[in-house]
Amino acid sequence: MAHESTVLEIMEVLKVADDKIIGEIMASKGIWSEGQSTRTNSLKSLKTLADLRKIERCNGFFRTLDCKSDYKDHAKLLTKALAEILKLNFPVKIYREITIPEKGLRSDAICLITKDNHGLCFVLEVIHNETQEYFKQKLTTWKTWNEATQYLSKLFGYKIPCFSVITAGQRMFDVLTLDDLLEEVRK
Repeated sequence: MAHESTVLEIMEVLKVADDKIIGEIMASKGIWSEGQSTRTNSLKSLKTLADLRKIERCNGFFRTLDCKSDYKDHAKLLTKALAEILKLNFPVKIYREITIPEKGLRSDAICLITKDNHGLCFVLEVIHNETQEYFKQKLTTWKTWNEATQYLSKLFGYKIPCFSVITAGQRMFDVLTLDDLLEEVRK
């Protein structure tokens, strides 16, 4: 099989996923055809990578060796959201579940999408069981952090003049959702 390196690159971004998600991303890239073929081929590649000890095979999912997720509801929602970003087939940099100790933040993902020599930077928060108060605390921390753009610029290696905080899962407050953002990016 010739596609294990691509599957491994996807897994390194997602950290944890099942064969269906990997197959959908590979199909969006035109590597495999839609349908059962994508799932069958992705499962073969994932099993091969697990046999090579590049990733870990778990009960119904796979994860990178540095990931300890059990792939429960929140992790599945985050993986699905990140997969939708990858399916855009634009250059992206994604940092999943990144902790910023000096601010007491653990964001679900921090992303940079580039298209036509422009970039779009955003913090993605998956709203599943989070309370409004908890999300508002995260949102307020990002919005009031004076050095946030400097931190993001250093993280991505590009000057980040501004960023957004967006949600996936449930809409909360008047925050842009991932679906809204993806619709705009596709235009």
